[in-house]
Amino acid sequence: LRRLPPEVAVAFSPYAPDVAELVAQARGAGREALLQAPMEPFDYPANDPGPQTLLTSLPASANLERLRWSLGRAQGYVGVAPLAGARFLDNPDALQPMLVELARRGLMFVVAADRSGRAVDLARDASLPHAGGVVSIDQTDDADTIDAALAKLESEARADPSRIAVGWVTATPLTLNRIDAWRAGLAQRGAALAPVSAVAGAQGPS
Repeated sequence: LRRLPPEVAVAFSPYAPDVAELVAQARGAGREALLQAPMEPFDYPANDPGPQTLLTSLPASANLERLRWSLGRAQGYVGVAPLAGARFLDNPDALQPMLVELARRGLMFVVAADRSGRAVDLARDASLPHAGGVVSIDQTDDADTIDAALAKLESEARADPSRIAVGWVTATPLTLNRIDAWRAGLAQRGAALAPVSAVAGAQGPS
């Protein structure tokens, strides 16, 4: 948290025993925080995000109870991002009630590019502020690949003055080092960091 500029939002797993303290520390540092909601991946149960995972096989009432467990783990966060979840996000009947609940609570929803198709449409229908098309920066543990992904993200943002591009990274030492190198001179290159809520407003309900 100390290494990252305050414009960089952070997302926390609800299973962390100190998640409430971590969110509070992030907010105290002037940055936005997200909570992750565990959702069913395609290879479930071989890949099991945890006991409170939202499942396509459960009724909406049971999934809402699990979602509310995650949301109750901390206070002061601005939105929710999936923890795993490709299968759940691809099921409109299962996902829609969850997005309505997030909208009712005044939260935003952040979802990666490879999972955002139906989710973005459903978020818009639910009048839920959202950030879709989020690019995963460090899918491989390789400095050159991470640098190339960061450069592409910057290029996409600079190509359209109205565009706000969002990247998602894991807080590993390698990734943090590459972010430090990339953001040096960012303003001189015609780009700037912004809180994730800025893109939620740009993509939000019309």
